[in-house]
Amino acid sequence: MKYKSILAMLTVAAVLAIPALTAEAQTTYRLEPVKVVDQVPYTSYRKVTETQYVEETITTYETVWETEQRERRYTVTRKVPETSFTERKYTVQKPVEEIEYRDTSYNVTRTVPETSEREEKHLVTRQVMETQERKFYETRRIPTQETTLEERVYTVNRPVTNYVDQMVDKGQYVNQVNALPGQSYNRLAWHRANYTDPVTGESKWRLPGFYLTTMQGPERHEVNRVYQPNYVMQTVPVTSTVQEQRIEQVPVTRTTFQEEQVVRTEQVQVPRTYQEEVVRKIPVTTYKQIVERVEQTTPVTVRRMVTEEVIERVPTTTYKTIVEEKVEPYEVKVAKLVPVTRVVRKPVPVTKWEPYTYTVERQRTEVRRVPITSEVVTVIKETPIAKPTVDPADRVPTFPMQ
Repeated sequence: MKYKSILAMLTVAAVLAIPALTAEAQTTYRLEPVKVVDQVPYTSYRKVTETQYVEETITTYETVWETEQRERRYTVTRKVPETSFTERKYTVQKPVEEIEYRDTSYNVTRTVPETSEREEKHLVTRQVMETQERKFYETRRIPTQETTLEERVYTVNRPVTNYVDQMVDKGQYVNQVNALPGQSYNRLAWHRANYTDPVTGESKWRLPGFYLTTMQGPERHEVNRVYQPNYVMQTVPVTSTVQEQRIEQVPVTRTTFQEEQVVRTEQVQVPRTYQEEVVRKIPVTTYKQIVERVEQTTPVTVRRMVTEEVIERVPTTTYKTIVEEKVEPYEVKVAKLVPVTRVVRKPVPVTKWEPYTYTVERQRTEVRRVPITSEVVTVIKETPIAKPTVDPADRVPTFPMQ
């Protein structure tokens, strides 16, 4: 409708300009379209999510173990012995001892000693001590001590402190709010005839109407814990050790030995041996055997077996099975659920729509009269009107989706 009104105005202006062009002494005007940009404010709504903490009473169940006394009944089989006696006859042979006397005489051989003497000659070696003088040579080592000063080199570790500049991170964790784009969805939306191709950036024209358009939902925000570094330069003392060599005079005592020979005379007892013949009488004992008879009577016990009949009562044991019931107590741990009530703070997201205002540039075309100084009649060419770009304000207003 807007472009139709513009064309009608151009037609009326052209009709009014025909008499002016035919006149020779009148001023000639031409119509020229001019683009005018208007700043149009618009108000829209965006979804804002806030987190609120609500106190909520929660009942949980905890497991508690309790000990219960229970009885276990079971049947036991017990055997009871019963004893009965039976008579048994058998023949037994018993030994009977009798004493008899036997002749156990024996001969005894006895040795009788006889003593006699005999002479025996032999050489005996005797030892006599004689005194003699002998010279002994000794070598003595006389110690001599001498003290001298010697240089001793040793290494000493000396601490040295240097100050070094060091970069230290004194950062901390901060809350960072990240904006997440909303969910996109497709819906029918009103589009104007003029639009700008988002790919090439060219201005194009199409029939106005409803088209399937991809819409972007409201963005949402989330808070993340992010570490924010803070590097600070500081001076740190560093202690290191440096080796130094030192020289000191140390007294050293050396002991030397000087050899000296000494001669001494001593009296020494020297043994001397000689042989001497010795005659001695040696007693000799000879033995003579004499046989003697010893009379002896020895009692001897003789055993004889005698048969005898014996009657014996033999016990016989039989077992009788008796069934009894026994009761045995035992402990059992039983788990019970005990309710525990706690008050916790539960985060609840609350969504609300927040209005915000933005400004959109809107173009429109005005027709202005421009005077022509030349008398030559010029043909007015139709100036192509630039097609406006796609403006969010030209869309059909929609209500926010829940």
